[in-house]
Amino acid sequence: MHVPDGFINASVSAATGVISFGTLWAYIRSASSLIADKFIALTGMMTALIFVLQMINFPVAAGTSGHLLGGALAVIVLGPRLGLICLSVVVIIQSLLFADGGLSALGINVMNMAIVTSVTAWVVVKYWIKFIGKTPSSLIIVSVLSGIVSVVFSSIAFMVQYILGGTISIPVGTVLIAMISVHFLIGFGEGVITALIVGLLIRVRPDLIYAYDREGKNTTAVSFYGLFIMLILLLSLITPFASSSPDGLESVAEEFGFQETDGIVLLLEDYGISTINNNFVSTFLSALLGIASIAIITAMFMKRRESGKNST
Repeated sequence: MHVPDGFINASVSAATGVISFGTLWAYIRSASSLIADKFIALTGMMTALIFVLQMINFPVAAGTSGHLLGGALAVIVLGPRLGLICLSVVVIIQSLLFADGGLSALGINVMNMAIVTSVTAWVVVKYWIKFIGKTPSSLIIVSVLSGIVSVVFSSIAFMVQYILGGTISIPVGTVLIAMISVHFLIGFGEGVITALIVGLLIRVRPDLIYAYDREGKNTTAVSFYGLFIMLILLLSLITPFASSSPDGLESVAEEFGFQETDGIVLLLEDYGISTINNNFVSTFLSALLGIASIAIITAMFMKRRESGKNST
């Protein structure tokens, strides 16, 4: 779902950017009351985990792949405010460091992959819990459901943007059906991955899950630092084996002839280091670079909060 440069015209891209970053700023301000050291660290860990998961494309149909967007996972574990911030950081790092998603389309990608996915997923989770309850099996089911809904709505958001500012004329109805169809399959994969991770957390650290029992006591001795570091490193080792097939948006774009322009590459491109010929090493090091960037941002927030405490 990473929109590259050239799919959407400049005016719609700019307007979407203003809305997206205005929303992100409002969420950052509203989340200030939640920023305890534990929640900063947990948000950083979740951001790194989702970053790595987004590098792992899985096949969904012949010649088409998909990857986790993370909206459902982020809001179930972190809640709607920190979840949106977490996803936004992932999308921004992907664009600025790895040219995954165009620089001119950064606001569009924040809108579709962070705002739309987290808001729609949270609406599903919130009302599911209200009417069904917070049992472990209930949360597993809504993990799958919210994963599907959030990905499908993300694809619909892109179609709305393309209708308003697409660079070429397309058969809207046909493309919309194609987008929803392929992203329903991707969403199902996202839901399964979300359910597996949420199920693991329910089993070993239910107190970490915002939508479940964050106020409850930790019933195990498992450190959440150790748990997330293990998951992140193991998944990082899998990233070089991700499917090389085009993702859902790329596949539909190729079929219907969307135009893509050459974007600005600030550092790396396609999660690879050109000076390293070994694909496994190159991709793994790219994953570690992204994780390190997130760790630095997290440390900066923690240091800033500590400085604020000392000044008062």
